[in-house]
Amino acid sequence: MQTGRAFALSIASGVVAAAVLVAINYLVAGPYVNELEYEYVNLKLAEGLYVEEEIDSALQAQHFWRAGFPIVVGVGGGALVAAVYMKRGQSAFLLALAVAGAAWFSLYVMPTLKYPLVPDVLFDPAAAGQYTTLFAGYSASSGLAALGAAVGFVKTGRKNWYSGAAGAYLAIAAGLFVVFPGLPEPEFYDKVFLGAWRSATAAGMTAFWFTLGILTGALLEREEKKGAGRGI
Repeated sequence: MQTGRAFALSIASGVVAAAVLVAINYLVAGPYVNELEYEYVNLKLAEGLYVEEEIDSALQAQHFWRAGFPIVVGVGGGALVAAVYMKRGQSAFLLALAVAGAAWFSLYVMPTLKYPLVPDVLFDPAAAGQYTTLFAGYSASSGLAALGAAVGFVKTGRKNWYSGAAGAYLAIAAGLFVVFPGLPEPEFYDKVFLGAWRSATAAGMTAFWFTLGILTGALLEREEKKGAGRGI
């Protein structure tokens, strides 16, 4: 398969997956965000710390994180799947699903276990900056650990290299969990509601990564079969 064709199909799949995430962000998680905004504003009013300009600016920034950022991640995720596929060149569907699953786990699940979403990041620029820095740093470290473990064990040539890679990654991830500083759990929000918001957000990210893997794998596999039929 031509490299350009593989990347085009994968990136297009990433954009479709991003559209799914955007829809979930607005239709499923959106109502929770609106309620959190109401609670946050009331809290700041009670403390005498309400600054309307800061809230308005934060609300504008949310549109990027809800709609713009998923497209960026979708393009990047699609390119990642295509790059791995062109390197391996076989078993498109299973490979794409494996890459998407590994990315979901290392770039989202593990960082989220360390840094669960907190409402203040939606409305407080200072809190958002701190959270984003820590989450991005943990996500990058976790992703590089997963990549390094996979590459290292693939080079061993063992049939069960993935078991060794998974074990090595989890060991490194455990170390990262200890080394990275923690953040306090919010005290002024209903725990059940907070859990529902976090679950809605997690559902969106899970749907994104597995839509990307399934769709990309299906399209690349179809191209494989076409190429085989033409004797390519």
